[in-house]
Amino acid sequence: MKNALFLFAALLVGFTFFQSCKKDNVIDEDVTTSEDLATSEDFSEEIDLATDLAIEERGGGGTCPTVTLAQPWGTWPNTITIDYGTTGCNGPNGDHLLKGKIIINQTADMFTAGAVRTKTFDNFFVDDVQVSGTKSWTNNGQDAAGNWSYTKTATDMAHLYPDGTSTTWNRVHTNTLIQGGNTPTHWDNVWSITGTATGTNRNGKNITATILEPLIKKALCRWITEGVTQFTRDSKTATLNFGNGTCDRFGQLTLPNGETVTIRLRK
Repeated sequence: MKNALFLFAALLVGFTFFQSCKKDNVIDEDVTTSEDLATSEDFSEEIDLATDLAIEERGGGGTCPTVTLAQPWGTWPNTITIDYGTTGCNGPNGDHLLKGKIIINQTADMFTAGAVRTKTFDNFFVDDVQVSGTKSWTNNGQDAAGNWSYTKTATDMAHLYPDGTSTTWNRVHTNTLIQGGNTPTHWDNVWSITGTATGTNRNGKNITATILEPLIKKALCRWITEGVTQFTRDSKTATLNFGNGTCDRFGQLTLPNGETVTIRLRK
C-alpha cells in the first residue's frame, strides 16, 4: 500500500512538473515572439530615421556615415548610398551601432505625392544583427487633416543574430506624420503606424501580426511609446502593448490565457 501511495505521489509530482515546464515553454515562446516583433518594428523605424538624417545632412560633414549621390541633389531619379563603414558609427539616438551600406533608389523628393524610396542593404548591421531585404516608401499625399501619409512595405526582410538564429518579415504599414511635417528638421517628427505583418520568429514559428491601436514613434525616443499589436503563433493569439507615451523600454505582453508579462524591449 505504501509503495502504491509513493508511486502515485511521484507520478503526481512528475505530472505537475511536466505541466509547469510546458507552461513555461509556452510563455517563453510568446516572450520570444513579442521581442522579435518589437525588434522588427524598432529596427525598421531606426533605419528610416537614420536614412532621413543622413540624406538631409549629406552625412553631416563628418567621416561617418559617408553619403554618395549618383547625380546632384535635386536630380531625380537618383541613387544614394549611405556607407557606415566596416567599423560603423552610432545611429540617430546613439544607442545602436550601424555598419555597412544602405542603398537607396528614389524617384522624387519624399514630400512629393507619388514619390517612391526603395532601400536595399549591403552587409548592413544594427549592432550585431545583420539586416537584409527590401524596404520601400510610397508617398500617398496628405490626408484629410493635412498630414503626410506613406505606405511602407518590407519584403523578405531578415534579421540574422550572432547565435545563428534569424527572423523573417514581410510587412505593409501606413505611416502618418502626425507632428513635425511643417518643419525642416526630422527630430520633432512623430509617426502614427498601422498595418499588418507576417514572418517567423527566432524558433522558426510562423507569425501573423496586426496593429490594433496605432503605434506611436517619436524621433526623440529610442522606442515605440504607445500602441497595441496583436500576434498569432500556433493558432494562439497574444497582444503586445507598447505603453502610455512614456519613453521607456518596457512593454506589456498579454498571453493567450489572459496572463500579463512585462518585457524589456531591445536596448
